[in-house]
Amino acid sequence: MDTELKRLLKESNIKLEFAPLRCPGLLVPGENNKPNVMIVNSSYDDEKAKNVILHELGHMIYDKDVQGDYKTDDCARSCSEHGANSFLIHERVKQYFALGNDFQTANWLDFAKSIGTQDYFQVQEELNKYKFKE
Repeated sequence: MDTELKRLLKESNIKLEFAPLRCPGLLVPGENNKPNVMIVNSSYDDEKAKNVILHELGHMIYDKDVQGDYKTDDCARSCSEHGANSFLIHERVKQYFALGNDFQTANWLDFAKSIGTQDYFQVQEELNKYKFKE
């Protein structure tokens, strides 16, 4: 696991565990119903696990602003998933440019496929943010 991911987990006070799951990952609530453990599907390779970790961290950050019940309210679930996916995409784009890639050679479709998302508009938006940083 890379140091940036370790830093994000440490800052969030999240203990990471791996276990055989029927889903990609989940957050386990602790004291005051605040998540303190993240469990990731143990069958995933490093890249897929990294995406799950970033997605679940996105839930931690954005779900507190979502009104409604995730399990019963489709709108709340959609907003929750959008926030989590946005965080995942933001972090992966940030890492992509930290590796020395430049905006001119970035292909949004290839990038989206490489991180396993079909949220093409969000990927384009994140990549475009770096267009003005150069």
